[in-house]
Amino acid sequence: MTRANHHPGPAPEPRNERAAGLFRTAALACAIVLAWLAFRPATGVDQGLPWDKANHALAFLVLTVLTGRGWSDMSRGLLILIMLAAGVAIELVQGLPQIGRDADVWDVVADGVGVAAGLAVLAGLRRRAVLRE
Repeated sequence: MTRANHHPGPAPEPRNERAAGLFRTAALACAIVLAWLAFRPATGVDQGLPWDKANHALAFLVLTVLTGRGWSDMSRGLLILIMLAAGVAIELVQGLPQIGRDADVWDVVADGVGVAAGLAVLAGLRRRAVLRE
């Protein structure tokens, strides 16, 4: 056998802990802002994108990408579970009379669309990283 037969291939790129820390901080900040927006009493004035469902999809796209980059060793299944659990939890809290908001199953569907889009972005970023090697 030659030395080439025993070469394990390119070494995996070392994880950039500083970048991961920045993504984690950004994900937590994003989650706090989203919670504040979701749990504050309704003002009667819609803000953000013209369609509420687009706000949900965009918020969960961003949160999914930030979380996926911050905890890159997390399985995609666990990431999906956490994101959808957060969307359901938001709607359950919004359904409480004290909040003065309405729970809407279609908001969770929009959250799921955002999660799917976020996973597509993460997959694209991973593909791009592999192609650079």
